[in-house]
Amino acid sequence: MRSSAGHRVGGDDRRGARWALLVGAVMAMGTFGCSSVVSEHDVDANFTVTPHVDGTFFWWNEVTLDGDVNSYGAARLGFVRVSVAPPAEDLTFLDQILGEAVTSTGRTPLVSKTDIPAKEPDLILDVLHEGDVRPFFEDGKKVRVEWTGRTNPDFLAWPPGGIEVDVKVRLVLD
Repeated sequence: MRSSAGHRVGGDDRRGARWALLVGAVMAMGTFGCSSVVSEHDVDANFTVTPHVDGTFFWWNEVTLDGDVNSYGAARLGFVRVSVAPPAEDLTFLDQILGEAVTSTGRTPLVSKTDIPAKEPDLILDVLHEGDVRPFFEDGKKVRVEWTGRTNPDFLAWPPGGIEVDVKVRLVLD
């Protein structure tokens, strides 16, 4: 018997037997393990830290995706990274940071960090919400994130207008 590609299948041809075994193994692999397709989507945002008199800061972002996040079976945070560029050298102007999703029904802490290392312009935040983030996109495309925290009282080199912080969020969609 010949396949449509012209390969001999079966009989005493060892190559044909190995080919059939390989095809069978590849077909069987589809029945084992995770059958969902996982993709990643990076979202960029930024916020400005300007300390209030009491040493706190506040900023909010509304991030809009191109597609409907509900078209996936689940969406979760892969990581959230904050970064600064010159004139800031690192993130030690912060003592702590918290990012919360805000919906019409409540607030959910997503990420935070309280141990801010010196001489690091980039910092991965601790993920507090490990579950599905799709409910925070109430219309399927837009989410509101509020950034709050405390500034370092020993940091005195505040430029006019504060310090801009860039955010990269990795959404894992499956």
